[in-house]
Amino acid sequence: AVVSTQSTGAIDGFCGAGGNAIQLAMTCHRVIAVDIDPHKVEMARHNAAVYGVEDRIEFIVGDFLELAPSLKGDAVFLSPPWGGPGYLRQDVYSLSSITPDCGRMMSAARSISQNVALFLPRNVSVDEVIGLVEPGEKVEVEQNFLNRRVKTVTAYFGELISE
Repeated sequence: AVVSTQSTGAIDGFCGAGGNAIQLAMTCHRVIAVDIDPHKVEMARHNAAVYGVEDRIEFIVGDFLELAPSLKGDAVFLSPPWGGPGYLRQDVYSLSSITPDCGRMMSAARSISQNVALFLPRNVSVDEVIGLVEPGEKVEVEQNFLNRRVKTVTAYFGELISE
């Protein structure tokens, strides 16, 4: 994989089909979109072309945890795989259900930037999210609503927290 060494606006560590990377590219000068699945990266590349932002996204097939030490960016967006729709059957979704391990994932992201956004299921354990905070750090947990129902949760770290 060709890894960018120039600072970028944002890094999407688990880009999947590219929806979040595309949205990031609409406001950021440059985005690096990483996914371990080459088929998903091809879908993301196609989708970026459909939305006219392919020139602002560098797609990399690879493992975010392995690539993170060589990536440069101002912020990191993480939407790791939640393990399929089974999360909806749980009263409280534990971060331990996420692969890769959330602690390792956050450590990898923080090696790039302290500015991290972590996108999670609506039923995630907020106590576990708070447990990801490092000494002297804060977290802002935002519930994302659609049609008056909580759909997802985003946890913001670093300068992504609104003051």
